[in-house]
Amino acid sequence: MKQKMAVLLGGITVLIGCFFGAGKQVYAKEALPGGGESAAGDTAVNMTAYTAYLTIKEDTQVYAGPGEGYTPVGILCEGQPAISVARTKDGWLQIYYIGIPAYIHENVTAEYKTPEPVLWQNVEIQGDIKINALGDSFTYGDKLKNRNWAYPNIVSEKCGAAVLNGYGLNGSCVAGMNPGKLLDRYPEMGRDANLILVFGGTNDYAGAGKSGTPLGAFGDMTGATFYGGLNLMMCGLKQMYPDGEIVFMTPVRRWGYTRNNKNGYNLAQYAAAIQEMAAFWGIRVIDLYNEPGLDFAGKQASCLVDGLHPNRTGHALIGESVYRRLFENP
Repeated sequence: MKQKMAVLLGGITVLIGCFFGAGKQVYAKEALPGGGESAAGDTAVNMTAYTAYLTIKEDTQVYAGPGEGYTPVGILCEGQPAISVARTKDGWLQIYYIGIPAYIHENVTAEYKTPEPVLWQNVEIQGDIKINALGDSFTYGDKLKNRNWAYPNIVSEKCGAAVLNGYGLNGSCVAGMNPGKLLDRYPEMGRDANLILVFGGTNDYAGAGKSGTPLGAFGDMTGATFYGGLNLMMCGLKQMYPDGEIVFMTPVRRWGYTRNNKNGYNLAQYAAAIQEMAAFWGIRVIDLYNEPGLDFAGKQASCLVDGLHPNRTGHALIGESVYRRLFENP
């Protein structure tokens, strides 16, 4: 799980690798607004590899560089997670923070411990329900005559949500080389939502004989693989919504789902990766892949438009299932 990385800030910048995206070159200076120098005048800080999963011990300021003289970029609250990739000699850690490189001091961190299994009980949200729905064409409502028939609208209407923000994009993957991947888009969502629904993975699988997103392995810290994209995005969402209910959904079964893609993986393996990474981060999962009544491969004529995209009936079934799992659990 460890990756060898070294970074110099200031005059010399060294590539961190793919930590913050699939193939995207990210340099330390990019984290420093206004040209890369801190208010303290630092021009170069040696860092060594320090790969670790961490928990924040106390509310702390997050900075654009390794020191309090750098620009503040946000706050991490007690109990929130972070992923570190590098460390300075005086204990400043470079971390993944909602899609960007940022810095905190190691004194405010503790070793990360995998949360207890998430018990499926009714979601309890104080006040108005405000939904952010992030996903692909299923979330967008592609192929529907009326996009208000899409599953997020059904969930929103049934739970009486005050706000529904749709972040669906046709063809969007969770990770990989897709330019509109969820990993790149989630930081752009509104910050005041308290129910975050994430529905992706079917385009990462892509289909029989198609390339899709490389599955990768548990512990990946690169947006180039499905596991890595989930790892970073789940961490970032936990940072972004400290008091929100974050819920991931596995893809539904559709035409050809048992056949391997070009990389040798089937849809079930992408669904399993979502379950595995969500368990690590303590995030709820609605397992639509194994949900009774949602095996669309056997209901193509009644539930799918083209073997992949749900019609109005298909979306109604998905919406009802999601709502039931969120608000009507025994």
